[in-house]
Amino acid sequence: MHAETVLYASLTEVDALEELADTGLDPACIPTTGMRDVVTWAVDYFYRSGRTKAPSRELLQEQWGHRLEQCNIELPDEDLEIDDVWSAIAYLRSQHVLAESQRLQREIAVAMAQAEPGERVEAVHEAAAAFHQLSMSVRDRSQEVEGIQGLKDSLARYEQRAAAPQTVRGMSVGMKEVDEHTQGIHDGEIAVWAAPPKGAKSWSATHVSHTEWKRGRVTVLYTLENSVKMSYDRLACQICCVDYREYQKGTCSPEEIERVRTWLAQNEAELKDGLHILSPEVRTPAALIRQAQSYGADSVIIDQLSHIHHPAPNGRRPKHETIAEIMNELSELITTGRRNPPLFLNVQINREGEAAAQKAGKLELRHLADSSAIERWASWVFGLIRSETEVAAGMATLQMLASRRMDLKNWRAAWEPWYGTQQVLSEVTL
Repeated sequence: MHAETVLYASLTEVDALEELADTGLDPACIPTTGMRDVVTWAVDYFYRSGRTKAPSRELLQEQWGHRLEQCNIELPDEDLEIDDVWSAIAYLRSQHVLAESQRLQREIAVAMAQAEPGERVEAVHEAAAAFHQLSMSVRDRSQEVEGIQGLKDSLARYEQRAAAPQTVRGMSVGMKEVDEHTQGIHDGEIAVWAAPPKGAKSWSATHVSHTEWKRGRVTVLYTLENSVKMSYDRLACQICCVDYREYQKGTCSPEEIERVRTWLAQNEAELKDGLHILSPEVRTPAALIRQAQSYGADSVIIDQLSHIHHPAPNGRRPKHETIAEIMNELSELITTGRRNPPLFLNVQINREGEAAAQKAGKLELRHLADSSAIERWASWVFGLIRSETEVAAGMATLQMLASRRMDLKNWRAAWEPWYGTQQVLSEVTL
């Protein structure tokens, strides 16, 4: 569809209109002058509804039918993707910038030619101001909200939560009680999942990826330590409760393998193309997040932090500074721009921290390697620890070590993820 046609189609779809409202489009960018009031009215309608409704086609025709007829505009009746709306806005802005910059250049050339020697510097200042104003008029406003509107939006979000309490928004960690407490890992948040070496961090990553995949969210899992093939082997065993060790040896029972075949047959059509497990060569924060965003990722999972590369490696730089800069860049990448997926990030508890935690009977944030950098940039820090007794019983203790939104809680869990078991049993006090 033509960019202007996409714009008008977005006026009657809530998600598309939300993208238009958040991104912001200066009415001057709309080529059909008579339609500028129509678009402004539709965006205002969205805000007046508490950001929950778009005007229906019938209402738009009732309010603006004469204007649509005057402008020879017929409202399209086609489903839109959010990317279509963004592309249309970007195109309309680019065309507006082209036309306006050409006009300004002509005016500046005339002004400079007519200016007296003492007036030319001022003419340059005026030209710079005009170009700056043009630049500001076409900026992405998705990360900008004015005071009153910001508070109105906050109230609207609360009312949405109140209307649907206990709803997971964003990423699920695949454990019902944990999700109910966190309300999900929201867009732009980093959730750190810390465990000792060989502490099943990779199993947790595949568990979360499977959970998100089932929920219909486009999920990107970066397996930076294990191979892609190993990750899919583990995923098959988790989903279908198959013994991973027997699966590797080729000695599973016929019934177990039939479960895998049956699951594939039942889910292939619905879940196709929703999960991407990758092990790229370039592993800088920007490369990982940008690639995930190019897939349209709703959730990003990285296994693990120690295998992410600094974009400018320096052997003399202290390790904690390197980790801090990587965490900082990850945070900036998922909190700025148009796509802000939540990030589930595996982190290792070093052996000294593990020994201290076992002695104390619980984890503390300081037991994590480079804990200060992690705490600064993470919205959530979960820690998993298993005593010898818990290992023998197939259990684990899951702790919340840090949170920006909720009180800290701890849970006792059944924990044999290689069989597909990762389930909270009870809340505990440590």
